[in-house]
Amino acid sequence: MNLKNMDYWDKIKLAKNSDTPLDILREFATDDSVYVRRNVAWNPSTPYAILRELATDEDGWIRYQVANNPSTPIDVLRALAKDKSEEVRWEVAENPSTPLDVLRELVKDRYWEVRRNVALNPKASSKILIMLFEYEKNLRESVVEVINALYANKNLPHIAKVIIETLFGDWVL
Repeated sequence: MNLKNMDYWDKIKLAKNSDTPLDILREFATDDSVYVRRNVAWNPSTPYAILRELATDEDGWIRYQVANNPSTPIDVLRALAKDKSEEVRWEVAENPSTPLDVLRELVKDRYWEVRRNVALNPKASSKILIMLFEYEKNLRESVVEVINALYANKNLPHIAKVIIETLFGDWVL
């Protein structure tokens, strides 16, 4: 199969197909098109080595897709948690493969979307959620989306939900 002359849309379809052979994914990972590389980064069948390479791509949306990919290795998620792009960090915060110590680091991120996604992460422990709630309620202005995400998380202890109802009742009831 001559990949160089392949139609752009066919490349994208192949790049996101979980049954695409690894040698094709390897080649597409260095394609000139950011859209082809983004779909390789999104593909859950993309091997660790390729995800590691794509995690350093200059295109933020490629790093975003790597951060979103549940197959991304933990060491890569750790590195992406420090990415300059808040969009990349918010995907790390939401990824169910992200380890708890990384979620703990993201609790105090300056972007509310990152904090909201920590609250939405099903792996977030009650301890992390309490830390996030403490941080959020001590801000000059708490963010309704973060408070609602905390309140909705089944891992948040009941007493914290009662406190949220007391302090932010209009937001959650």
